[in-house]
Amino acid sequence: MKNYNEIKLAQELIRFPTIKTEDRGIMKFLSRKLTSIGFKCTIIKSKGTGLKPAINLYARFGKSKPHINFLGHTDVVTNLNNWKIPPFKAVVKNGFLNGRGSQDMKGGVACWISAVSSFIKNKKFKGSISIIISADEETTGYGCPAVMKYLRKRGEKIDFSVVGEPSSNRSIGDEIRIGRRGSMNGIVTVYGKSGHSAFAGSYINPCTALAKVISKLKSSTLDNGTKFMPPSNLEFTKMNVDNLSENVVPQSASAKFNVRFNSKHKSSSLKKKLSKIINAVANKEKCKTKIEYRVSGEAFYTKPNKEIYMVKKIVKKVTGNSAKLNCRGGTSDSRFLGSIPRLELGLRNTTIHMVDERSPISDLKKLTKIYYNILENYFK
Repeated sequence: MKNYNEIKLAQELIRFPTIKTEDRGIMKFLSRKLTSIGFKCTIIKSKGTGLKPAINLYARFGKSKPHINFLGHTDVVTNLNNWKIPPFKAVVKNGFLNGRGSQDMKGGVACWISAVSSFIKNKKFKGSISIIISADEETTGYGCPAVMKYLRKRGEKIDFSVVGEPSSNRSIGDEIRIGRRGSMNGIVTVYGKSGHSAFAGSYINPCTALAKVISKLKSSTLDNGTKFMPPSNLEFTKMNVDNLSENVVPQSASAKFNVRFNSKHKSSSLKKKLSKIINAVANKEKCKTKIEYRVSGEAFYTKPNKEIYMVKKIVKKVTGNSAKLNCRGGTSDSRFLGSIPRLELGLRNTTIHMVDERSPISDLKKLTKIYYNILENYFK
């Protein structure tokens, strides 16, 4: 039985330029690696960003319960210009692994596979280990849902999942995500009545109404937060008035916004709350509105259970950190796992999505050790 070194494997993964949903052969590469240590691998296709489908991987070792899963992704963001070291060269220098995906999250994938290869070789256990690798966490987000649909059809049940997103901040294991806030985008368009700006009373200015809508939404408290999630927050990200004349009041004005909301809300109830506020202001200004919403994910969290406390104990033992449980960050593929108990624990997020992304070699070593101990304790 083979043992995979996490540094070498991470380098091999980084050298696949898997931007957007481009596969470049990485899933076949991973399938070969996992098949050689006893996993049964299945390729699952989903909609890609271009004409070609995205390629996702589901791999499982064992058939019995309990069933622990690892969820990761191989796609990386672009932002590839002006690097000191080429982003896909995967160079180890001065104690760091340099390259796009070293932290987010090919490094984490390599750590889990390395830990699994050692665990399978060294331990006899009853249960199953599975790995889901999606191709589009950074873009479309169709991959993980496609794999989950496949598992539902087969009646396969995951008992606990470790998501390898880079949750750590100042040091490995200082933070563990037990959920994520929901994310919802909105576009509000306010319609007034256009006219010459010199003739007050002959027009209804949608710009004025939109400004009041923005002010009202920003001054409205959505909630006071929860134990693990901060208060929900709405931010306006763009304003637009399609008007080329300085002395003409336009017909309409629009603005885009994003809401990061906690588990006190569902997107459906939040839409009603925001629409009520928007329409009340617009009606007072004698304007009409059009409001569009797009939900990226609902808020969710796993109530701390024995597995989560077990992982906290392991992190303390390996690193000395007393991990903080929180729901910080943006969205991740974890939102597609439904009711499966899970946590997110991975490398540091200090350089993710940045130019010159890199991860300390010592972090990769520590994370592999943590993952190995999770497997060892989970199957006790």
